[in-house]
Amino acid sequence: MKKIATKCAAVAALSMLPLMAAQAGAGNNHAAVFLGVTNTSDATEPTVGLEYEYRTGLWDRKIGIGVVAERIMGDANANLFVAGVVVHPWQDLKANLSAGKESVSGKSKNVLRIGVGYDFHYDNISYGPVYNLDRISYGGKTTTSHVIGVAIGMGF
Repeated sequence: MKKIATKCAAVAALSMLPLMAAQAGAGNNHAAVFLGVTNTSDATEPTVGLEYEYRTGLWDRKIGIGVVAERIMGDANANLFVAGVVVHPWQDLKANLSAGKESVSGKSKNVLRIGVGYDFHYDNISYGPVYNLDRISYGGKTTTSHVIGVAIGMGF
């Protein structure tokens, strides 16, 4: 009897997978991996990151709250963490305004990020170009970084 119940539960769970996959892209959560480069006046460095966005119910789900963690490799050897607002004004276009910190060799710098991107979709998988302009302030000095790459993610 235990084997029959286990098999029935397994069949029921497997039959629900297509329904769950179809709804995954319509969820309020989106997580992505970012692969790209960070360009400053000094160098262009490889950059990898993780992004997460929660879509709120505001403006018909066109406003989200997001966080980003990036690792800028090479000579820069920096970590960047920002949080902010993501707006989806038209179709899959997204714009963000975020603030946070960049850590380099134990020194913390303030970061203001403004960015745009576009998500193409295949089921609940998204992929697309991303561009961010970072204004980094430390000790009265401000520098600008251009972060360009592609984000590959999943809605759930």
